[in-house]
Amino acid sequence: MTSFTIRPASGADYAAFASLFPELEVDDPVPPPHIWESVLAPRSWVVVAGEEVIGYCYFQEYEDTGYIRNVVVSPRARRRGVGRAFMQAVGEHLRRSGKRFWRLNVRPGNHAALALYQRMGMNVQYQATSLRFPWTALESIPAGLAVARELAPARDSILEDLFDLPRGQLGYARSLGRLLLETVSGSDQKPAGVAVFDASYPGAFPFRVIETDAVAPLLNAMRVHAPAHEVVNLVVEDDARLAEMLIAVGATVRDEILHLKGQL
Repeated sequence: MTSFTIRPASGADYAAFASLFPELEVDDPVPPPHIWESVLAPRSWVVVAGEEVIGYCYFQEYEDTGYIRNVVVSPRARRRGVGRAFMQAVGEHLRRSGKRFWRLNVRPGNHAALALYQRMGMNVQYQATSLRFPWTALESIPAGLAVARELAPARDSILEDLFDLPRGQLGYARSLGRLLLETVSGSDQKPAGVAVFDASYPGAFPFRVIETDAVAPLLNAMRVHAPAHEVVNLVVEDDARLAEMLIAVGATVRDEILHLKGQL
């Protein structure tokens, strides 16, 4: 491969996407064509060598932040500057769109990718843990006093500021059809937790709490929407205490992740 080009993805790129998706090394099934066409492709770019798609990049745009969700390059095309070209192209696009920051997640053991992202000006902010939680383990978590309810759009910015989420991330998730939940505690309705839940998966990302009293109410509120599933997938960010608590009652670790952020 001597040259390549980057272009917006289309629905016709599904076969290439499906062949590249396993390179993420996650145990999730390949998203079906309708998810690629309606959700992923409109927010993805592909890199093409000749007539072959050799990589894709999926990213989301919030108010002042771009969040790169996947960067995948075919094994036979690695170490040829494709990942750097993707990052440069996305960075230029985000700057033109008025974004000030960009974020992404990477495994701690992916040293080449981590080094690339750090050269691009990103720094590690915290570690996250992806967990598989059996609903039966809910019996071992104290009910607590917090109350779960659907998150009203007017409260998005309160939760984003509280948990250092990019401004606009929660509204964006809502636009994708996700169920947004919050927990509040006390007579002053103090925010205690937030979850963005995809009932079709099922899974929650992010899954954040200030108080452990918020854990059971959030999980119970999600469980109502996924009655046919025995487990739920949770991504716990920057909260070793919460991850340890869930593991102690039966959750298993799927993955460890580093979260990076940088200025554009």
